[in-house]
Amino acid sequence: MKKILKSIFVLSAIFTIISCVNDDDTSLPTLNQPIFAQNFESEDTGVINLPGWSNVSLNGGAKWEVRSFSDEKYAQLSAFGTGESNMDTWLITDSINLNLKETPFLRFSYKAAHHNGDGLSVLVSSDYNGQNTADAINTANWIDMNVDLPDSSPNSYPQNFSVSDAIDLSSFEGKVYIAFRYVGSSSGVSTTYQIDNINVY
Repeated sequence: MKKILKSIFVLSAIFTIISCVNDDDTSLPTLNQPIFAQNFESEDTGVINLPGWSNVSLNGGAKWEVRSFSDEKYAQLSAFGTGESNMDTWLITDSINLNLKETPFLRFSYKAAHHNGDGLSVLVSSDYNGQNTADAINTANWIDMNVDLPDSSPNSYPQNFSVSDAIDLSSFEGKVYIAFRYVGSSSGVSTTYQIDNINVY
């Protein structure tokens, strides 16, 4: 009798475990892999000169640089101490094929240090020719994504990078270029921006 009860108990336990596992429980999560990624870790410090990228000062001044701190590399630019009265500098990615995703979006990490005004904007172009010149940038059509970067520090550098909200790119198709544009001056907005982990999903 004990053997029969034991068998019933074991069968009941097995049935309970199986009934608690459905298709959703056994399915593996889908990883959202980026179709474009740049974290600057493999780049030398100094003025950014990545293959396929553009790094252009429209007024012939300072350009985006790779900097390193605490074993982490990132892109940085500031108008502070440059003597420039009208800094307008663009860091533009290599072309990105958005047709590889149904609903593509952009995310990146940033720091806004010694913040005295908003100087960074993110723009997207479908007709930029990638020529890395001021004329090419001025000729292309650019859409301002109106990115909000709320985290900043007025008197120092933030301890940690913040992550931007997801920036919807689903209104674009095919090949695009993404620009990080810094506008400021040594006597006006001179916030130091650091950007990193640029990913399109």
